[in-house]
Amino acid sequence: MPDKLPQTIVWKASSHTQHKRTYAWYLGFGIISLGLILFALFTHSILTLITFILLIVVVFIFATQPAVKVSYKLTNVGIEAGSITYPYKIIKKFWITYNPPTIKTLSFETSAYLNNKVSLQLGDQDPVMVKSFLNQYLPEDLDRQDSLSETLARGLKI
Repeated sequence: MPDKLPQTIVWKASSHTQHKRTYAWYLGFGIISLGLILFALFTHSILTLITFILLIVVVFIFATQPAVKVSYKLTNVGIEAGSITYPYKIIKKFWITYNPPTIKTLSFETSAYLNNKVSLQLGDQDPVMVKSFLNQYLPEDLDRQDSLSETLARGLKI
């Protein structure tokens, strides 16, 4: 642990991990999408068809959205990500997933009913410094494991 912690920690990193997708990824996505649509048509279910089409569009938009640089800041009041501030009083706990070079994230759980899990990219920021700083204000979840959806999304490069 560092001897003296700074008053604030500031860094810039991408908004999310930008995966390089090959022609095979797009082909696979297209085949799976076509299969889902054909299944919905075969079952004569308009609701299933609409659901699959919306799901396909949303996944494609999220998967192809370019990463942008975001300024992150840890202060004595809360965590700032761009123009959004998360006060410590609404954050229940935090954890760091660090498996370079691909996985370097600071995640935390808020008291919000929806979207209560927030993940920020650490970029080149020292995870030990971030951990030490946040331990002053928040409990750390040392037992946190990636959820099935996180593992699946990472594996599918979404």
